[in-house]
Parts: sequence; C-alpha cells; structure tokens
Amino acid sequence: MAPRLKFIGAGEVTMSQRFRLPAVLVAGSLLLAGTTACATRTYDYRPYRADNSPQIERRAYDTGYRQGLDRGRDDARRGRVFSIERHDEYRDADSGYRRDEGISRDQYRQMYRDGFRAGYAESFQQLRR
Repeated sequence: MAPRLKFIGAGEVTMSQRFRLPAVLVAGSLLLAGTTACATRTYDYRPYRADNSPQIERRAYDTGYRQGLDRGRDDARRGRVFSIERHDEYRDADSGYRRDEGISRDQYRQMYRDGFRAGYAESFQQLRR
C-alpha cells in the first residue's frame, strides 16, 4: 500500500520547510561569492608602474634583437637582399608583449623594432662579407 500524504493545516510547518529558506540563502551567497572571486582573479589588471618600464623595454629590445639576428642570418645564407620589412615578426613587433606589465603596445613595438633592426643588420652584414 502506498504511503498517504499528511496535509498540514495553516500555522503548521514541517522541518524541511523550516530550513529551506536559510539553505537557499546560504547557497545563493556561496554562488555569488564564488563568481566574484573568479571574476577578480580572471581580470586582474595591474596599473601602470613606471619603475618596471625600463626592464620591459630592455626585454622588448632583446627579444627583437635575437629574432632579428636569426632572420638576418637566414636571409644572408639564402642570398636574399637586405629587407627587414619582409618579416612578419618585424611588422607585428609584439612577440613577448603582455598587457599587464604597464607599458603600451606601441612603446613595446618601438623597442622591439629597434632591437630587430640592430640584430638583423649585424648578422646579415657579418655573413655577407
């Protein structure tokens, strides 16, 4: 035989009804706290810090320089003409750039291209002699 349902009159509250609202509130609070924490960690943006920009600019220059050395060496060995602009790395000039470090992409590109030009010219001319 199936169990019968007991109807509760007005004013009577069962144990499950008594704890339902606090349980929903706690669950909702945890859900909101979790999404706020995730959003904070995901979109962590560091404000501009002038004290680290020389190191970042140096890294941009060095990265461009090393890649310029490689491309200049390759072009010289293949007998190509001196042409920095043909290389995607030079045109893009953002290898290693990270927005959260505090310098603009344009600053980074300028330093990267300066390094790329220097490295390319050095290795190209050494191998063409």
